[in-house]
Amino acid sequence: MPSLNPTWAIFIPTPTTIAETIWSLILSGELITDIWVSMWRVLIAFALSLIVGLSLGFLLGGFFRSAEKALSPLLDMISQANPFTLLPVFIAFLGIGEVSKIVFIYFVSQWPVLFNTIVGITNVDPVLVKLGKATGLSKFQMFSKVLLPASLPTVFTGIRMAAVFSLFMLIGAEMLGSTAGLGYLVMQAEGVMNYPVMYSAIVVVALFGIIFNYAIVLVERRLTSWKEDVNF
Repeated sequence: MPSLNPTWAIFIPTPTTIAETIWSLILSGELITDIWVSMWRVLIAFALSLIVGLSLGFLLGGFFRSAEKALSPLLDMISQANPFTLLPVFIAFLGIGEVSKIVFIYFVSQWPVLFNTIVGITNVDPVLVKLGKATGLSKFQMFSKVLLPASLPTVFTGIRMAAVFSLFMLIGAEMLGSTAGLGYLVMQAEGVMNYPVMYSAIVVVALFGIIFNYAIVLVERRLTSWKEDVNF
């Protein structure tokens, strides 16, 4: 469509224009720097969400069910808070540097990991649990041999959701307060109406989202190779 109307091309660059812009940004080193800054921010925050979300989810769902029932309303309430209304709070307490951005991304992306881990553990087939108890498995053996493998498909659903949320929050955090990163590049380009650069940054973010999700899917397939695909 942009190639048919020169006016549209101002606001919607053609794919060839976007590709040329990406290549020029790579050659200048600007895009490489912004990618590096954004990726280490999101990877640190995502790793923290996995460590905290998985650990707490397995503990609450597998070992401390009464605590999970007591804390569930509080966790639900906190998770429903609009993250962008909380960003000024993070900045006020942690400053405008890297820590506030990483904690902000981590705070949002931990919830799907936590909740899906709890759901995955609590929804394990009771027959498997009874069978494990009948064979005399200890609590640790029950967790490692029964609960953990059976809950992995649901757990990985939460992990994939967390990956998407982390990228969303990364761009939002970099737009609101940053001096480098892909979100900053989008915001700066939009401010000066440099739409080829803006769309180029958006395309790069989308590509990294696809790669991120594909990597998680590969890990999931390896860890859940026992699961059979349903074909009709």
